[in-house]
Amino acid sequence: MTFKNIIFDLGGVLLDLDFKRMNRQFYSLGIQDFEGYFTLKKQSGFFEELELGLLTPAEFYERLRQESQIDLEDGVIEEAWNLLLKDFDKERMRYLERLSKKYNIFLFSNTNSIHSQCFEQKCLDQTGRSLESYFEKVFYSHGLHLRKPDKESFLEVLRLASLQASETLFIDDNASNIAGAQESGLQTIHLQSPRTVLDLELDV
Repeated sequence: MTFKNIIFDLGGVLLDLDFKRMNRQFYSLGIQDFEGYFTLKKQSGFFEELELGLLTPAEFYERLRQESQIDLEDGVIEEAWNLLLKDFDKERMRYLERLSKKYNIFLFSNTNSIHSQCFEQKCLDQTGRSLESYFEKVFYSHGLHLRKPDKESFLEVLRLASLQASETLFIDDNASNIAGAQESGLQTIHLQSPRTVLDLELDV
């Protein structure tokens, strides 16, 4: 592989996710089939609308109340929803710092405004730096109104970042997203557990 640019996924690549912890909390709140709404590979309609920036947080909370028929306060839903996000690994973030001296690095995540506010604050609290400061640019699906694995989402990121696909490596833990990136002409690495970005040795 020869490349000048690297686009990283966030969840499952730079930031570990805990679906079990989140699901247990929703179960304890009375939503016993939360996995039917949201998993790594599938989201029900209004979850996808949230990721595309088509719903506000308030509208999302109301839709979840309607769908589940359980009257939970916004803050209670937000807290449970954010349990998906684990802490930042400082070694991985130091690795990004080293990579940024050799490559132009970018972030492209399927996420939503609730989660992004949470993980951006986590990054600042836990590393002393904003998440954006590690990258040339960051791209979130809710801001683009496009999401992986759609080819259009990758092409839009390339356009906005003024990148050539042939010169760019994309790293993600989701096979569908890797396929979409390859269809867009990107070089790819499918990062599967237990491997982490630290095993890639891209800065050597």
